[in-house]
Amino acid sequence: MPQSHTSGNKLASDPHFKKNVFFRYREHCLNFRVSQSLFSSHDIDLGTKHLLKTLKDQKIKGLEKVLDLGCGYGPIGIAIKTIFPSTKVHMVDKDALALEYSQKNAELNRASDIKIYGSLGYDNVSDKDFNLIISNIPAKVGVGVLEHLLKSAQFHLRPSGRVAIVVIDAIGDYVAKILADSDIKILLQKRWPGHLVFHYEFLRKAMSTTNLSLGAFELGIYNRTEKALSFFDSDILIKTTYNLPEFDTLSYETELLLKSLKIIKGQKLQRVTIFNPGQGFIPVVLSKIAAVKQINLVDRDLQALKISKENLVSNGYPPDRISTMHQVGILGKEESDKSQYVIGVLTEKDGPLVHAMLVKQAAQQLTKTGLLIVASRSTPIARVATFVISEKLMTVLNRHKSKGISLIVLKKKA
Repeated sequence: MPQSHTSGNKLASDPHFKKNVFFRYREHCLNFRVSQSLFSSHDIDLGTKHLLKTLKDQKIKGLEKVLDLGCGYGPIGIAIKTIFPSTKVHMVDKDALALEYSQKNAELNRASDIKIYGSLGYDNVSDKDFNLIISNIPAKVGVGVLEHLLKSAQFHLRPSGRVAIVVIDAIGDYVAKILADSDIKILLQKRWPGHLVFHYEFLRKAMSTTNLSLGAFELGIYNRTEKALSFFDSDILIKTTYNLPEFDTLSYETELLLKSLKIIKGQKLQRVTIFNPGQGFIPVVLSKIAAVKQINLVDRDLQALKISKENLVSNGYPPDRISTMHQVGILGKEESDKSQYVIGVLTEKDGPLVHAMLVKQAAQQLTKTGLLIVASRSTPIARVATFVISEKLMTVLNRHKSKGISLIVLKKKA
């Protein structure tokens, strides 16, 4: 059974925190801490409100076990647990920050005994006896993934269990076509401006033609395209997935980082940490141009970790020398887990406080002579340069700028 995902951060010093939002559901007033970099940071999403309202309208009660699929910061699962305290609630998401906020919000609303863990879709969900699977389904996941999320619920439901979903109106008609299946019974279909809610159940469980012991990712359901590229006289083939950027063209940040790897070419390295690896371009090129004994991949996004590792392995790097860390921040679990290089992209949406935290953690993660190589838009990189100088944290060795994107190379101070 996956373990509950918890955070050691103190609420008062959380650099991801934006504000508290309040949500009245039935007779309960719920309080949610939200982050700018999570979905619906302004207020509880209107689609979520519509979806929860239909549970009341349908007079659903006696919920014994519920799966909140793609829980975000937790409004659906926590609302259900508040109304039905005896219900066993599982909340899963691919984003480690979402899991941390769900855990904090469960504690904030005194919703105890909720299982919160990381999963890409159903891939880490082992239980098969939920009587409700509920989800605010994202729109841009790809046709195959969307159909998988809608139909593979049947393998995790008990007999007579139901699915309740909300989708944006733009994909509502397509979702209705997927659910127009002789083995599916629509229990509710209700449209609001901008959103469409479905409740449905499976009349019979389909006979799967695939190995159910494998997750959807391993079965290739998330696959999008393949890109053949050449860097530093090394040929690589990169698989790309839906719902991640750079499936067709490289970002300027990645291009700058790839050019910067020439300083590493030919080196023998004990360990390199790459954060926010995306589809895996940086770690794969690194593995081709340098002799790296251990590559650490760090990301909030479980999907990015999976595809980056798969691309490393398919390009010849040994899987037992890859460490994947699904977490918020860069720090390794062991004090001795130091890297000679920390390389990655700072996401502009995260903001200055998060960037400062990541740079501090990178300095802790580096060996005494280690280098941090980071790319982002020019404004965040300028802030990073000012921050490390004012804090006497690191020395600026080099800076490059191209098309509004900057890269900075920093050396740890002894």
